[in-house]
Amino acid sequence: MTTARFIKTGSRIGGVELSDHAGYAEEGQDIVCAAVSASVDLTSCLLGDILGIPYSAEVDPEQAVIRLMLPESLSEQDEMQAQNALRALQVYFENLKGRYPENIDVMEV
Repeated sequence: MTTARFIKTGSRIGGVELSDHAGYAEEGQDIVCAAVSASVDLTSCLLGDILGIPYSAEVDPEQAVIRLMLPESLSEQDEMQAQNALRALQVYFENLKGRYPENIDVMEV
């Protein structure tokens, strides 16, 4: 099961950590893993390439972990845009969990 942990301080999402494989199908055929990967890639492109918001990304394929983290301090406009992007990702994962409850879990930590 893939676990998406949204790292929060108060109402602010500071980042997201994804771990483990969804287990819906074999590697390379798993639509849940593909949906998770594509949505994280899209969020990464939105934050960095489109909005120009600095963030850090870590990928550990051996441990099956991906982390996207925002800096602690952003301009007011960048903060609003980054929060909207991460909230949209969280809503998407919650919707995915509704369709595939055995394959993805979403939590706030």
